Amino acid sequence: MSIALEDLFKQVENLSPLPALPTSIVEVIALTKDSETSAKELRRVIEQDPVLAASILRQANSSYYGYARRIATLQEAIVVLGFQAIQGLAMSSAVAPLLKTKLLGYEIEQEGLWKHSLLTAIAAKRLCKHRKLPFGDVAFTAGLLHDIGKLIASIYIQKFGRHLLKEVTESKLSYAECEENVIGFDHARVGGFIARSWNLPDDLVAAISFHHSLRSPQEYAELSSVIHLANGIASLLGIGGGVDSAFNPIQQEAIDLLNIKESDIEHLMTGLGELQDYTH
Repeated sequence: MSIALEDLFKQVENLSPLPALPTSIVEVIALTKDSETSAKELRRVIEQDPVLAASILRQANSSYYGYARRIATLQEAIVVLGFQAIQGLAMSSAVAPLLKTKLLGYEIEQEGLWKHSLLTAIAAKRLCKHRKLPFGDVAFTAGLLHDIGKLIASIYIQKFGRHLLKEVTESKLSYAECEENVIGFDHARVGGFIARSWNLPDDLVAAISFHHSLRSPQEYAELSSVIHLANGIASLLGIGGGVDSAFNPIQQEAIDLLNIKESDIEHLMTGLGELQDYTH
């Protein structure tokens, strides 16, 4: 059975529409994409949403960022962390309630997807730092959102889950490939569809859409490979990824492109499971 993505979204909208991004988040994304934006302009928009402002300050002061002194104001957070990091923190605040949902199709418990997504985001930024890649903050946001498509795909996984597992165990295909064969798309492509509907930048759309298939446009191939590898690392830790995690192995193509060794993966995994204060 193959379902067109457009038809899928029409069916989902009739049942349980996916919430739109809050206006404040949309404005933050627009401002952080504009090279003419000042820190003061960005601060004024964030200040209009007290919940968002508090969330950004809390995350900026988490052990993940590890600053010796406390970041006390939004202006300071924006200047110290930079626009791309602020965009990631804003998206984190916006999608946290969605990602904390229990997903029966993927056998993901309450908050499981949230923890997995945050660990993927952190691993992605660490990987960029390790390989001296310039898009660490973008990779963080992409890692955070990489499995957003599971919120919708889960509805169909509940129907076809047994058939998918049977195909995975009988074939040499990954779970994502079997999703595409059985349903007509994998959860990554659904996530890309959502990201585009939210008017997110093309690099995020590509990284989300192709983090399993690695069929990203050439200019985003490294970013997609980073998210693929970071997702694989988070899955190896066994935190919240879902029933598909064991059947979506890290592909050699991504390892070769990023010139990663097994020792690098072991190094990147060190301490990831200890960042629990950042996952709440």
